[in-house]
Amino acid sequence: MRPQLIIALLIVPALLSGCAQSDIEAPEGSIGCTYTDAMNYNSSALVDDGTCIYPEAPLPILGCMYQGALNFNQAATEDDGSCRYPVVSEPTPGCTYSDAVNFDVNATDDDGSCVYDSDGDGILDDFESGGCVDPSANNFNSSSTDDDGSCDYDEDNDGVYDWAEIDGCMDSNATNYNPSASQSNPSMCTYPYVITMIDLQSLLDEPEAIIALSELSNVTSFVKIVDVSVSSGEEEMETDSNANTTGLEMIMGHDPVNQTLYQSMVLRFMGDIQMEQTTLQGPEGINYRIGSSSSGSWYYARDEVYDYENPFQDDEEGSGDPSGDEEEGENYCDEFFEGDPFAWGDDWNLSHDNGINIAEAMNNSRGVAIRLELIGSNLNYLEISEINGMARCSIEVMDPSRFIISVDTNLPRTSMTMKIENEVVEESGSTKTWSGDLSDEHFEEVDLAEIAIRVFYVDEDGESVVASMPLSAQSMTFTDRCFQWTLSWSDSDNDGFTSTGDAYSASRAEKVIDPCSEDDDYRNNDFQVMFYDLWADMPTGGVFTPGFLLLPAVFVIITTALINNGKRE
Repeated sequence: MRPQLIIALLIVPALLSGCAQSDIEAPEGSIGCTYTDAMNYNSSALVDDGTCIYPEAPLPILGCMYQGALNFNQAATEDDGSCRYPVVSEPTPGCTYSDAVNFDVNATDDDGSCVYDSDGDGILDDFESGGCVDPSANNFNSSSTDDDGSCDYDEDNDGVYDWAEIDGCMDSNATNYNPSASQSNPSMCTYPYVITMIDLQSLLDEPEAIIALSELSNVTSFVKIVDVSVSSGEEEMETDSNANTTGLEMIMGHDPVNQTLYQSMVLRFMGDIQMEQTTLQGPEGINYRIGSSSSGSWYYARDEVYDYENPFQDDEEGSGDPSGDEEEGENYCDEFFEGDPFAWGDDWNLSHDNGINIAEAMNNSRGVAIRLELIGSNLNYLEISEINGMARCSIEVMDPSRFIISVDTNLPRTSMTMKIENEVVEESGSTKTWSGDLSDEHFEEVDLAEIAIRVFYVDEDGESVVASMPLSAQSMTFTDRCFQWTLSWSDSDNDGFTSTGDAYSASRAEKVIDPCSEDDDYRNNDFQVMFYDLWADMPTGGVFTPGFLLLPAVFVIITTALINNGKRE
């Protein structure tokens, strides 16, 4: 116990010998406010000295703190019970669906009153009436408002819609029977005219009626004329062929709307010689063909002042045959129309085939057979032929669809034809003059600047041009080593085109100064005058074959004779 006593004696005096706080000296800055939430908190103080100062509590902000209130105050910190809330109004009934016709934008409560017009036709769905609404349908219902697909377009239920029906004559005995028709219309049917003997005699008493030139003049038409004659012994020519016949085949036609003319002629003689020419002329120019349709060649020429003349138009003046003499009996067809046609046949036999009336007869005294084919009362075909011979003639109205009647300007060019008459070559002393003029038959009127008059000669070196002048120059003088040449062209009507009445001359006189000697080879050449087509780059004359100029002449004679015979009563 002794050790514990010693310790106690030591501690007690130490406790009793302590000093007051004021007697303790603290280091500087170690005493202050040690509370961090105080306004004067001193982070360096070790001993709190009781000086801490705290901020005063903020005053509360009174207001309505409920967001759903009308007067909600976001800044209020203390609710003061002043909140005011909106008054809930009564619901507004109506149609609240926007796709309804009676949609009410102010309605808040749908009352089931909505009505609709689904197809937008102005009629409410509740009032729509289904049915056929197409006025062109057979079962159109004017009271229907909504098409239900029930429209009927086949009234007779034959499997062909009404709009596709072809109304026509379905009687095969009619002249206008239409095998393509799907709906029969008997009122449309026309039946063939069957000629009687009295009708035939009446028609043949007026031959101009059966030829019907006036009808051909108004529409695109073509007529074919054939004349085969047998040469007499005196007219026969030596040939390897035994035939002594001459045949002429002519087709003339026109398109009056486009004012185009068509002429085709084939001339056969001595059985084995043939010439053929076709001319197609219109406002665009002229097409020529020399040779047959299988072997011939087409060319393009021009007539810049084209004058269309209807070949089937009645000639009011009745000028008659161009030769001035109306010779009877030129061929059987001429004789047939010039006499009493009905009496020409000894016994007429009538028949009918597919809408065509056929009248046939014999003329025993002449030894010929006659055949007439008529469509209605119009002549479609006439043929008179020797019974035991080769001579015959025929007239045929042809189908226009077999022909193309339009001028092709893309064909190879050929020159125009100068139809010159009264050509004279005169020599007076040392002067020689060539002259001539365009005849009444000249029809190609082209610009004078496109045609040249030339003087030329031909020797072993070929053709040489001495002088050349376009006709538009009217006159020109030229001197070569031996002669003085004067060329002239007279434009009689001063129209600037080649036309009837225009004339030319070419004169050659001896050179006065420094003349050439009499034995000069140049002066002894055979000088000639020709016309050259500058547009076609070839001499005038068109595409030339033997007899080329003969065919148009024969055409004019036969055409005029046909028209005049057709107008005789």
